[in-house]
Amino acid sequence: MTKINLTDLNFEQLEKEITFLNEPLYRAEQIFTSVHKKNVKSINEITAIPASLKEKLGRNYFILNLINAKITDSANSVTRKFLFETDSADSGQKNFIESVLISEKGRETVCISTQSGCNVGCEFCATGKMGFKKNLSVSEIISQIYEVKKLSGKNPSNIVYMGMGEPFLNYDNMLNSLKILTHPSGFGLSSKRITVSTVGFMGKIKKFADDLTSPENSSIKNVKLALSLHSTNNGFREKIIPTSAKNTLQEIYKEISYFYQKTKNKVTYEYIYFEDLNDTDNDVKRIARLLRMVPSNLNIIPFHKIDFELQKPLDAFNNKQDTKKLLSNKKLFDFIDKLKNEKVIVNLRSSSGSDINAACGQLSVDQQRIQNSL
Repeated sequence: MTKINLTDLNFEQLEKEITFLNEPLYRAEQIFTSVHKKNVKSINEITAIPASLKEKLGRNYFILNLINAKITDSANSVTRKFLFETDSADSGQKNFIESVLISEKGRETVCISTQSGCNVGCEFCATGKMGFKKNLSVSEIISQIYEVKKLSGKNPSNIVYMGMGEPFLNYDNMLNSLKILTHPSGFGLSSKRITVSTVGFMGKIKKFADDLTSPENSSIKNVKLALSLHSTNNGFREKIIPTSAKNTLQEIYKEISYFYQKTKNKVTYEYIYFEDLNDTDNDVKRIARLLRMVPSNLNIIPFHKIDFELQKPLDAFNNKQDTKKLLSNKKLFDFIDKLKNEKVIVNLRSSSGSDINAACGQLSVDQQRIQNSL
């Protein structure tokens, strides 16, 4: 019998396992609290249960420990990047993932990954250039938070699913991780402090809205949605986000409207700024129309240099991007002013961690090189 990872189980799943073991249901809460609030590393560390139950659990269950391989600190002391090692269950091959802690404005935000690599292949993203390695298990998703908390001594106040990978292509594990993180007997984070980002897939945003508003999922009802938009022009967007060819903006917009009508949760649009490519007057008009559809805001993100040659139409940015210069770029601020004149709520995101390749679009690991060096 294959052993079951206790960290993978949401509360209801754990109750079923406890019932199967002919143990009283209150043991489920004791175990769940030990794993997700106290973050024990082994079954023997669960102090609330008797030795007989520990022995029983030890035969068929275990608790995952991600292995921390490296911590890198940004020069500004705001950002820390964590490299974790994880094993592929089917092949035993080592895989690596990255997580980021951003400490600013009184918040401790952990940016977590849902895949090792990514199978979307966005032209501007280093993770997409890695290719797809594996979907992360529930335990591998949430253990990033537990390990960052332990290693940094910081108590996470916000979680963003914006690390390596596309959350909606690992949907079930992503959703279960949300249920665990927001359960009051576990990590207990308010769902208002969690954001899930996606490039947009037909049917998935609608399903997400339905799942958030399902009566049995009340703890996750306020999770926010962020759409990686980057362009309101279908043709340009298809060139930089390959999956958008089958997931058109027209259909995604319909699902965004459904999401808001169903959840009443405000939507965020992420928009990497590419000078002279997605900052025209027509872009301003289309963005303004889009943001009038539902309560929402636009986050403008500087494009961060990556260690790959960009293809058309982004090839002009090869080795030329300087974030410091961009943040004083008159065209960028003219673009922002035009959006504000259209009553668009727009924020210019900082580039915390770009010096350690921890900013948006920079997460990437050379799996073989790292494995050989460990």
